[in-house]
Amino acid sequence: MSGVVAHYGRVRGVLDRITEALTSMGLDPATGIDPAVLAPVDEFHLGGHEATMAFTASLGIDTNSHILDVGCGLGGPAREMARTYGCHVLGIDLQPEFVYAAEGLSLMTGMEGDTSFEVGDVTVLDRSDRAFDAATMIHVGMNVPDKPGLFAAIASALRPGGRFGIYDIMRTAGTDAELGFPLPFATDESDSHLASSDDYVAALTGAGLSVVHVIERTDLVGQVIQRAADGPKTPLNLGLVMGSEFPTMFTNLRGAIKGGFVRPIEIVAEK
Repeated sequence: MSGVVAHYGRVRGVLDRITEALTSMGLDPATGIDPAVLAPVDEFHLGGHEATMAFTASLGIDTNSHILDVGCGLGGPAREMARTYGCHVLGIDLQPEFVYAAEGLSLMTGMEGDTSFEVGDVTVLDRSDRAFDAATMIHVGMNVPDKPGLFAAIASALRPGGRFGIYDIMRTAGTDAELGFPLPFATDESDSHLASSDDYVAALTGAGLSVVHVIERTDLVGQVIQRAADGPKTPLNLGLVMGSEFPTMFTNLRGAIKGGFVRPIEIVAEK
């Protein structure tokens, strides 16, 4: 997974860069930041905040829930779940830079008591106490070759009846078109492990989970992208996280979606 760590670690000082952008907007991080302000940069997935809300609505989360967010990135979805449902979220990510930023942003937004973050490898997840009421995984599976092993590890961390929600970019069944790189999730093909929704369902079933639903989110993503293009610009953007190549990464991904080669898919399964 060293290539994945390098891909997501191409920009150093992410927290400082976000802090500088907030200051340029006339905001003072020292006096507290509304978590919603951070959405353009910390909701690092297709559809952003709207996709997070659509995705988490069917996970049965309430104020007593303990949630595991696998591959948490900067912690945006974790903070949004904690803020919306009053739950506690533990985020785990392979990239130390992201975990450090996630902790800093939660402190900046006053949400350090509702969220916590750890550096860890999702493929060797050890939560055998089965303490979690739900688990989430947002735009992570594209980097993981052993999805059956990953899903089995996550299933072992869930309480009976707990739900596991996945929101990933998935290969369209029956297509084998070569994609243009770099992409937001991979510098080259060696770290891209796209699979179809059928492959995901098979891996989830093999891990002892029952699939509740599979929903394509292409329309939602298209609407969010169009609104962002038509709306006001903000210094908070994913270039702060992924560097100057991000526009090329996004153009390549958008082309793959428009070509019908990949799709944003939400899957919810239950233990």
